[in-house]
Amino acid sequence: MSLGNNIKQFRKELGITQEELAARLFVTSQAVSKWESGAGLPDTAQIVPLAKALNSTPDALFGFNSTEYDSEYANKVCFEANQIRDQKDVSKGSVEAVDFLETKCQENLFNYGILTRYVQAVAHMSRFVDCAGLFAGEEDNAKWTSYVKTAEFRAQQVIRYSGDKELAEKCHYALCWIYWHDKDYDKGREHLGALPSISSNMLRETISSYYAYVEDGMDALRDSVRENYQNFVRAINKQFVYSAEQFMWEGTLEEVEANCHWALSVMDKFMENEKMRPYCQGFYRDTAKYLIAAYLRNNMPEKAAAEWKSLVKKIDEYVAFCDKINAQDKAQLLKDFGEKGTENMIHYNREFADSKIAFILSQLKSWCDGEVFANFEKTI
Repeated sequence: MSLGNNIKQFRKELGITQEELAARLFVTSQAVSKWESGAGLPDTAQIVPLAKALNSTPDALFGFNSTEYDSEYANKVCFEANQIRDQKDVSKGSVEAVDFLETKCQENLFNYGILTRYVQAVAHMSRFVDCAGLFAGEEDNAKWTSYVKTAEFRAQQVIRYSGDKELAEKCHYALCWIYWHDKDYDKGREHLGALPSISSNMLRETISSYYAYVEDGMDALRDSVRENYQNFVRAINKQFVYSAEQFMWEGTLEEVEANCHWALSVMDKFMENEKMRPYCQGFYRDTAKYLIAAYLRNNMPEKAAAEWKSLVKKIDEYVAFCDKINAQDKAQLLKDFGEKGTENMIHYNREFADSKIAFILSQLKSWCDGEVFANFEKTI
């Protein structure tokens, strides 16, 4: 990823020698050799001519616009960050996850997957700044401002240089949340406008299966339809969760019940197709969590306990499902469930499920009266 390595790579791709490159730039071949070995650097005035001589760009010379990064390692880092984040002290966990990702970003300057995850982690932490008073002191507030500035910088790196549309959209999305919680709505709307919308209904998913069929036949059609369904399911389930959260904090109990019961019934229907289950389980868990929280906040521990038992049963069923499915060949899993679904199921073992249950209980306890929660705990 060094400048020297990039110069060497682009030179070899052009099929020219160090001497030929040196002649184009009116420098010595020894200077080019030093650049490539890292023993020296070109003058700043030479960067643009150097890029042109190599049929490249200054950004590419410095490695900013490469779409290639170690995505497998990025996924591993993201999973570790989520484990740190989802501890019982949720606000503390959110800070520790961001600090962990900061270290990984410093170690992997051009891994756009890790940079994106950092921005998303700051967005997650922003909710505790807004509603739990995290970084409330003057000195701590400066620390929060520093986190936001770093997230902005890393997001712009991804958006401008990664060449990965999905990662760029994730950064725009995360910045929307950061600015919303920071009450900087004008900045937030700038990034909101950069996100795609379903309102036009002109989505590539609605036509991609037709292209898959004529180009590669029925197997490709089946794969395309399955993937499209999974993407649509994820989108509607995310709206279910966000609506449940908003109604839990701001709406009436009747609104929470109506929204959550309907959403959970729809997800139950989705999960009748087993290939949709990995794209529902987490959303189902969180939607049920907000319903349970609403009952606790309205001093109804018995109703909350009934919903809790139903949720734990659903989690147990999914653990058993993952144990069974994970016994299959991974290549077949990827074909049937896609990369996101396979990754979800590989990690969803008993230990992971128990950590999620403990995390949810800690959240519920922090959201309601202590006596109400104690009565709830006795019932479950």
